[in-house]
Amino acid sequence: MVLFVHGGFMAAGFFLMAAGFAVARFMRKKRFWLRAHRALGLSGASLIGLGFLTALYMVNEFGDEHFAVLHARVGALTVFLSFMTPALGQLQIVFRSRAADIRNWHRWSGAMTLLMVFLTILTGLVQAGVLPDLLSF
Repeated sequence: MVLFVHGGFMAAGFFLMAAGFAVARFMRKKRFWLRAHRALGLSGASLIGLGFLTALYMVNEFGDEHFAVLHARVGALTVFLSFMTPALGQLQIVFRSRAADIRNWHRWSGAMTLLMVFLTILTGLVQAGVLPDLLSF
């Protein structure tokens, strides 16, 4: 059951972050775009964080070693990026003199975060046995 909660948090986080990306990419001419982008991104990162905490609990309950498998290591990087991206978005507002540089880092981080969440989900599906492990052929 905890496995489904973990997966649900992660999948929902991915979709919210993807929606935040879509708002920033395609709705910039709307007045609400920044509020929606920020709310979706922070909500997605929060769900990713909850999924991470659920994973820690799950691994602890099963008595396994933390970060022993590829999925866990990729997931840890993903969680870091999930929190770094909104932080960079906020920093460009705080440090206006460096906003252009920070904005580039924020955009790069956002793209890498979406890619990493997708890869983390794929490695999780392999770990759970839903997808075949292509590296074992």
